[in-house]
Parts: sequence; C-alpha cells; structure tokens
Amino acid sequence: MEVIDLLESKDPVDKVRERLKGKVDEYEEKQLGEVTYIKCLYRGRGKDRVEVLGRLGAIQVRQEKGLVSDADGAIVSLTVLFELLNLREKGVELNVDVSFVTNISLDAKLIPHRPFNFMVPLIGLDEALREEVDREANLILSIDSTKGNRIAKYDDFAITHVIKDGYILKVKDELVDIYNRVTGHEVYFVPLTTGDLTPMEYNVYHISTLVSPWLYSNSPLIGIATVSKQVVPGYVTGVQDVEMLEHASRFCLEVLKYVEKGGTVYEESELKELKEKLGESSLMRLKRNF
Repeated sequence: MEVIDLLESKDPVDKVRERLKGKVDEYEEKQLGEVTYIKCLYRGRGKDRVEVLGRLGAIQVRQEKGLVSDADGAIVSLTVLFELLNLREKGVELNVDVSFVTNISLDAKLIPHRPFNFMVPLIGLDEALREEVDREANLILSIDSTKGNRIAKYDDFAITHVIKDGYILKVKDELVDIYNRVTGHEVYFVPLTTGDLTPMEYNVYHISTLVSPWLYSNSPLIGIATVSKQVVPGYVTGVQDVEMLEHASRFCLEVLKYVEKGGTVYEESELKELKEKLGESSLMRLKRNF
C-alpha cells in the first residue's frame, strides 16, 4: 500500500506533506513536543461532517526498524484520505465533509496493561485525545490497533456498536451490510465492557483506547479495530495485515458514502427510550471538558 511506503521512511512527515501538497482542502501539521499530528479536511460541501481518526501511540519506535503494529490507525486514516483525493481527481466528489486526524510520531511511551503494555503518545493520553477529537464532527470513526488482548481474536478487522451519551447502542443493520459486502464474511464485533468507556486511569480492564474519544465529544462514535488471531503487542514490527487494512479502509469509505446519502448509524428512538426509562447515563459524569 502506498501509505505504508510513505510511513516506513525515515522522514514520514515530509513524505506525507509532499503527497498531499495542493490536493487537500486544509492541511495542518501540529507539533506537541515529539508528537507530530497531521490534520486534513476534505470539503465535500455536505451538511454532515465525519471524523476519520487514526489512533495510535506512534508509527515507529526508536528501538525497532519499520512500522510497528500500533501504526494501523494512521495507515487506515491516510488510506481513506488518499482514496477520496484519487476519486476527486477522477471527477467523483463526496458531498460530506471529512476531517482526518492522525499521529505519525516516531516514538511513544508505554503504560501498564495486560497482557502487554499499551503504547500512548509521548504527550500522554489525555492531551492526545484533546488534540485528536474533532468537535465539529457529527460522527467519529475511531481506528485503533487492538491486538494486545485475549478477547477480540479475529482474522479481519472488527467494529464496535455505537457509543453515544454513555450508552452502547446497536449499529444499524445498514452498517452490518456494509461490513458484510466489504469483507465477504459475517460481522466481527469488539466485545466492549463498561470499563472500556471509562478513562484509562480507572483501574479496570480496557481492551484498548479505541472508544476513548467518546469522552471528548458529544457525537456518536464507532470503533474500528485492527485485530489478530494471536496476542500481539503494539510495539513489534512485521505484523501489518495488508488485506485487513484494505478492508478497514474500504469500510470507512463506504460508511462515508452511506452518510452522504443521509444514513444514520444508530436508532435515535432507542437512545430516547433508554434515557426516558433509565435517565442520563452515570458515565456522562466522566466527560472531559472540551
């Protein structure tokens, strides 16, 4: 994949900047210490705005050569952007605004987790999430490598149900249909627990930081996890599954087309019913100021 070729170089920021020069509607590089963020906006002039968020600690680490497992979020996010720009060059425009945010740093720090420590940006997870989340987006697609666990063990990417206002809501069947078409097999779901919706400093199990951005946004979020049959830490190389990455990228693109047509990702009536019967989720008290 083109994106992998760019990111595994010694100067990935320069390579990405050169690739996007004059092609994307808005481009920003933001340096926070040793952490480099790429932020782009594709203006489709639509009424909706979707964020394609590539979550990761870093694409490389100093003690290894090449892309680490944790790089998947950046690979998928940028692949979707490149495909939108390729379509634009062919005269095909999506009538939806899409923001792309990802971190293409060359090192990360580790925080405790079982069975392997998590990689997080050197600036820390809270500051990273405050920087990553697009508050103007009506929907967030959060992409994260989720291989260092013993629970979500599949041979293709998995998705979560929708996180909104502290509730986990069933994704609409249309998204399951998209998943089936893209992959050619049944849908794989990430099995979330209540703990996954809490901040990482809570001493409970988190499968990954896949859905953590919900704490910084009022919009619905769907997690898109690159997974593995084996337990794989984020800081090892040689584990990128190109077919899985292509499937995840194509799923994101098809979701964008679905949103362009007015599609929604959950049943608003179900959220209303839960709030009427149960009240506001107690998890809302965990929301971060933004």
